[in-house]
Amino acid sequence: MSSGTALRSKGALATATWIGVAVMAVWTLAPIAVMVFTSLKPRDEVFAIPPTLLPDTWTLQNYVEVFTGSSMPRAFLNSILAAGFTTLMTLILCTSAGYALARFRFRSARPIALFILLGQMVPITVLLLPLYEIIGDMRLQDSVVGLAIAHLVITVPLVTWMIRNQIASIPVELEEAVLMDGGSRLDAVTYVTLPVAAPGIAAAGMYAFLQSWHEFVLASVLTSSASARTAPVALTEFASEFRIDWGSTMAASVVLTVPVVIVFIVLQKYFVRGLASGGVKG
Repeated sequence: MSSGTALRSKGALATATWIGVAVMAVWTLAPIAVMVFTSLKPRDEVFAIPPTLLPDTWTLQNYVEVFTGSSMPRAFLNSILAAGFTTLMTLILCTSAGYALARFRFRSARPIALFILLGQMVPITVLLLPLYEIIGDMRLQDSVVGLAIAHLVITVPLVTWMIRNQIASIPVELEEAVLMDGGSRLDAVTYVTLPVAAPGIAAAGMYAFLQSWHEFVLASVLTSSASARTAPVALTEFASEFRIDWGSTMAASVVLTVPVVIVFIVLQKYFVRGLASGGVKG
């Protein structure tokens, strides 16, 4: 093959790659653009014929309605609390379990790790009734704490596996050096293992937060009042039997998306680094 042919093939491949990237970007960003611009339209423009992407008249009335005429502010706070509690409990439980599975050598360590991961494959609808009964027996129905505990079923399996792999990728000699210098295992974990594993733990925490933040099925069943209802469930109040307020729904969706974007921007470098380093050793 001549150099000219090779250059043309390489150029064609690069062009096809960029076209594919552009198509994927448009496919991903188009719904977000529609959501944002619809939230800034007056109600009479939402169903205008022919439809338009940009509003003719820009308005913030839909956001005013969300924050002053609905239960979304309280639901937004409930989502923050539920996701925060879920993330905290997940990291405490999964860091302990992940460290034990990665460092303590016993015959059933790997089977136990695989068994925990199987929990991620069980459909949440299958667990709905047992979780409802368990949370009810704990007298935590219709509460943020009860919902956070239920969300552990979603977050714990994969986060345990993520942290276990992250810790397993850290040379055990680092901890042994601390032990040889007279330190305890707690010192080794606190001052060596956890700081090195911090990017992976941050990525796992972000995953747990996002899973709790946008979860709908458990939240819709385990909460029934505005005092515990989360934002994904509160979105349904903008729809009645015969009418849907799409402007307010899109405005509430934008408000619900903003914290996720902020968290990802702040933790982006830890998220990417944690996912990359966590897959080194299994």
